[in-house]
Amino acid sequence: MSAIQAPTVAAQPRRRWKQRHLLLIPGLAVGVLASTLASQHGLGLLPLLVFGIVPHLSALLGIGQPHVRGQLAPRAVPLFNAMHHPAVPLAVVGLAAAGVLSPFWLVGALAWLAHIVVDWALGDGLRSADGFLLGPVGRMIGIGSPSVSVGRER
Repeated sequence: MSAIQAPTVAAQPRRRWKQRHLLLIPGLAVGVLASTLASQHGLGLLPLLVFGIVPHLSALLGIGQPHVRGQLAPRAVPLFNAMHHPAVPLAVVGLAAAGVLSPFWLVGALAWLAHIVVDWALGDGLRSADGFLLGPVGRMIGIGSPSVSVGRER
């Protein structure tokens, strides 16, 4: 009598949650708030889609430019960083909350801010002048040197 062995499956490394993944919670919460306000003000999906997608259109400036995997083409970096820094959407939220701007801008700025925070949670963010992701602290505040472990971080 021969024993039948079950096929062995090579153990794959488990994906580990990183501390940055906790940023998904506020990012999604801000997105839900933006959606709720859009509904309350009868704005529809337009500001959510426009302000949620437009920040990444800046990467299109790099099409056809030489770059390696994980690098944003250097000519797209200034606009990409401007669109992915939280200062502008926070200022717009403040102005709209004070009544200076219409609810359209409030909803749009919240969607934009949600986009930025979710990007941080997924390991994307501000870039150095040569197009590589900034280090963990720099990714949050916009300063620092390129991260050495960018490829392993995702």
